[in-house]
Amino acid sequence: MQLAPKERYHFKAFYGSSHTWALGQCETLAKNFSVLDVGVGDGSFVMALRNKGFSELYGVEIDPRAREAAGPLYIRIEPTLDAFAAQEFDLILLLDVLEHLTEPFAFFEQVCKLLKPGGTLLVSVPNVAHWSVRFQLLLGMWHYTKRGLLDETHYHFFTRQHFKQLLASQPSLQLQSLDASISPAEFALPRWAWHNPLFAMASRVRQLGARLWPGLLAYQHMARLRKNG
Repeated sequence: MQLAPKERYHFKAFYGSSHTWALGQCETLAKNFSVLDVGVGDGSFVMALRNKGFSELYGVEIDPRAREAAGPLYIRIEPTLDAFAAQEFDLILLLDVLEHLTEPFAFFEQVCKLLKPGGTLLVSVPNVAHWSVRFQLLLGMWHYTKRGLLDETHYHFFTRQHFKQLLASQPSLQLQSLDASISPAEFALPRWAWHNPLFAMASRVRQLGARLWPGLLAYQHMARLRKNG
């Protein structure tokens, strides 16, 4: 049985996570921007955006339970991008979505069409070449899980190079920054084990390693893009 939204989608409010990265990117943008959140999950991320002053928020979510739960946080929430074909947005969030699609390049092109000239696109995907997956393969194993890099709902897998190919597939987009996240070890540890200066220091070392060697150590690949015009 598929997990409920609150169980499947975890807000990662930790140092070095894709959500912390995305919120940091949003802090540099005008609060009156129109925002399209593709794949709203349980709404935790957009709640953080609302707390930062963003209010013109729209969402796309295929899961009806997630749509119902997060609906009140948005001006409008729809099951597909097609419902927003007549609109353009200043900011589009495409966080941990593309790996759930069978045709991510076509979907990425469709998203790009909804971005205003000069608009910002934030996108993240999991790194299937992460050392933990490579180690499993070395042992001859490949086990799908309820969440994480080998989530059983993933249809497409990205390496750093494949992610760059995706970003380059849309000539109207200009890559502004490329970053790497670290695994959210906090979810697997008791609070006392990670809520301390030593763990914080270790996280900074892990983040540095992920940026220096993203192909092996990045948990997720993340990019900020701007639409020309």
